Amino acid sequence: MTAEQISEYFGTKNSTVSNKARQIKDMFDMWHFNPEFSTQKMTADNPFNNMVMVDGFIVPLDTLPADLQEMVKNARSRGEDIEFQTEQN
Repeated sequence: MTAEQISEYFGTKNSTVSNKARQIKDMFDMWHFNPEFSTQKMTADNPFNNMVMVDGFIVPLDTLPADLQEMVKNARSRGEDIEFQTEQN
């Protein structure tokens, strides 16, 4: 079902529905893969679970040494996030 069909069914304009949807999204601070609004399956299947920031770049978690992977997993299990900076010479 398209947004246009939904708007037509309720007798509203597409722009009105879109604006209200944005207000709701902003009010609840919703974003894709937000764990607060995700099912357990969505959380488990989240593609960002296997990514981490290194020097501002998103890299696969499995490219990091095992000790750093464990650090990321521990931080995430506490509801925290983590990113790494390599040393600059």
